Amino acid sequence: MISTKQLEPLLKKLIPLEKKRALGIRDQETEELARIGDVFGSPLTLVKYYIEPYCQHHHPVDPDQDQQPTPTAVRSPVFSTIDAFLRGDLPLRGDNGRRMFVLSDAGIGKTSLLMMIKLTHLMGFRPQGPDCLLLQLGKDTLERIENHPDKANTILLLDALDKDPLAWGNIEKRLVSILAATDDYHRVIISCRTRFFLAGDSFGQPGKIQDIHTCPTISLLPFDNRQVSHYLAGHFPDHWRRFLRRENPVRRRARKLVSEVESLHSCPLLLGNIDAILVADEAGNRQWNSYTLREVLIARWLTREESRLRKQLRNPPHRKMLWDICARAAVFLQRKGRRFLSRADLDALAREFPPITSLQHFTMGGRSFLDCNADGDLRFSSATIREFLVAYSIINGQVTLSEAPSDASLHDSAGPNAQPDNVGDRIHVTDQLMVFLQEGFNGAVDFALLGQLDFGGRFCMPMPQLHFHDRLADGSQGPTMQWIPAGEFLMGSQEKEGHEREYPQHPVCIAAPFALGTYPVTFAQYDHFCDAVGRDKPPSRGWERGKHPVIHVSRQDALNYCAWLSRQSGHHYRLPSEAEWEYAVRAGTRTKYWWGDEVGAKRANCHGCGSLWDNKGVSPVGSFSPNPFGLFDAAGNVWEWTEDCWHGDYQDAPGDGRAWGPANGGDCSRRVVRGGSWIDAPKFLRSGFRDKDFACDANGNLGFRVARDF
Repeated sequence: MISTKQLEPLLKKLIPLEKKRALGIRDQETEELARIGDVFGSPLTLVKYYIEPYCQHHHPVDPDQDQQPTPTAVRSPVFSTIDAFLRGDLPLRGDNGRRMFVLSDAGIGKTSLLMMIKLTHLMGFRPQGPDCLLLQLGKDTLERIENHPDKANTILLLDALDKDPLAWGNIEKRLVSILAATDDYHRVIISCRTRFFLAGDSFGQPGKIQDIHTCPTISLLPFDNRQVSHYLAGHFPDHWRRFLRRENPVRRRARKLVSEVESLHSCPLLLGNIDAILVADEAGNRQWNSYTLREVLIARWLTREESRLRKQLRNPPHRKMLWDICARAAVFLQRKGRRFLSRADLDALAREFPPITSLQHFTMGGRSFLDCNADGDLRFSSATIREFLVAYSIINGQVTLSEAPSDASLHDSAGPNAQPDNVGDRIHVTDQLMVFLQEGFNGAVDFALLGQLDFGGRFCMPMPQLHFHDRLADGSQGPTMQWIPAGEFLMGSQEKEGHEREYPQHPVCIAAPFALGTYPVTFAQYDHFCDAVGRDKPPSRGWERGKHPVIHVSRQDALNYCAWLSRQSGHHYRLPSEAEWEYAVRAGTRTKYWWGDEVGAKRANCHGCGSLWDNKGVSPVGSFSPNPFGLFDAAGNVWEWTEDCWHGDYQDAPGDGRAWGPANGGDCSRRVVRGGSWIDAPKFLRSGFRDKDFACDANGNLGFRVARDF
């Protein structure tokens, strides 16, 4: 069986084998260790610092009951769970319990777990019996699975479904083909990041795919306090003086930092480099998150490389150039959906950026974040490091995403570098990359670059800090615009929750990011437009103008403002479609209002919302908290025009987010308005509520906000 008791004897067996491998002595065990090291990382480092995680079971739904699966409250050591699965002792239905999914967030140890299973088998700690095959999912995986001999006597370990380019945007179809190909194996374990796996809405439940396969699923859990304390005690041992033990003061600082920074619990890579983090936080007042933690680690790594390259090269690159070199390599790999940078890739990249050849002089393995395989192909030590460097390059504008070596050799590479047919030149955005962008954004992002990212039509992650102004030709600033990510959502309301006009609820895909006004257009902004073009200003009913939302504007008035903004800025401004409006207002929520199912108090301006302006008049924009996408006044204050013609319900509504025109009986003399206003009851502020107004109408509770394309 697999257990933590095997770690010490496993380490003792690995050390001489690693020495043999370093001396070039080849046998079956050293060859297999070399393959594991090339693809997955150093076995010796893994075993030396390995901490067994706990896991939590997700049981498949009982087919005789109509219920959703719920995680059990039981935490169990993952080794005992895996061992029971391999023995066939888990009481799980579906596929005879022969295949299992292992899910976790990035850095929790999915790959490390599969490596430990393989290493304990390789070193002979498991009883004689089934063979064990460890593969990283990729373009040639199915061929290798199908060609493997003696499938019925083999335990198959498939790592990182989320890193498989053939699963990007196509996870369900890819999983069905993988499960079909593994049907004859003794046991199969597939690892994946949790959020990537659950992105397949049609699964319905963890481990269930198209009603064809239902597989047991476990989730790896972040380290608990006991596990972290155990690690820190070994890493920072106590001091002994005259037979008295004194607690290591560095461990006290480390324990305090770990208690304050959650990601140090959840990511072994960060915990393993806590020394560097402590050095960077001497004053103890730095703000840490996933982005800043990795920024420190990579800065320390590149400082070491800079010092070493000075001794090795005649004209070594300076540290800022090293950042640029690594960022360019990471962007290239992410764009191409590859893990390895071949010699041909490096030569082609060097023709446009010669300093990138310095990569081949970096230290490989160990404390370095760069590795190479037996063929000399380079890769970053983990996908998370590569994704951080991609985010860094976007945030700091160091790499233009449209740059791409034109050399044909980039498309002719074989093996692990072969470019999948379904991978284009836009950067594929993963959940972790999105987190890095969210946490690392400092206001200097190039929004034209964001428009070139491939979000796969499935992201709905708020990034409220991504707002911007366009500079207008007359020297003034355009309205504040909020970047809205691509994503999918359910549009409309569930039956009995809303009105017939909000049915049927249906899925909509917003395939590309766009921008939406952070606030409704204000009197100040609209008055500036009127002055510029010489038209009459709309009345304000005696209320203040300035930062209050403009009212008494017809749909055509709104379109005229958008056309003027487009001419002034050089970008396309327009009214949002109804689907874009609801998607942006919901911001990933499914409740009646974006803040919950109850209207509460002081959330918005309406008749019964508990604000200072209820049923009295419009409030200054930004008087209430923004929604998760960073939009203010996303409910209440004023109704907002959309582009859509009026339809009495959503029957045959488009599912791609575009505005719905006269097709299917649309009445374009009346247009959809959304959001409710200061004079309306709370029910009209629901995210799913929709109403209509004549396109020529202009009244005291109707305004608009603008959309902008990238």
